[in-house]
Amino acid sequence: MAKKKQVQSTRFGMYAILAYGEKFILIKKGKGPFKGRWDLPGGKMDFGETPEEALEREVMEETGLKVRSKKLQYVTSYVHETPKEIFHHTAVIFLCQAKDIKKLKREPDGNDSFGAEIFTLKKIGSLKLTPLAKKAIHTISK
Repeated sequence: MAKKKQVQSTRFGMYAILAYGEKFILIKKGKGPFKGRWDLPGGKMDFGETPEEALEREVMEETGLKVRSKKLQYVTSYVHETPKEIFHHTAVIFLCQAKDIKKLKREPDGNDSFGAEIFTLKKIGSLKLTPLAKKAIHTISK
């Protein structure tokens, strides 16, 4: 039997290490190879958006929150393989502060998130994270 060829794809997006005081806001992935894991809010840029506009839009869509401040942290990439796909993901990571958490969307957004939640760094250490979130949280917990 012939083996099916894996599809190769490239993904590029803006992501927030989203803080509120000493706590951090993560989303639970609603689809994709990391469905069910906790991740940074963020995603791809729409045509014509600046990186900052994409970041703010994605944070609002996935968490319901507005970004008060943002600072470019780093750019990273990794390759992830599934039986059907090999994807190369490049992520621009910003350290952000949320204005407040009154409108935090804990329910699914109907697209990529099963909902957002706020955690201490200690609690995040016991969560099942995406590779992107794991690396980002490691950089701020040093």
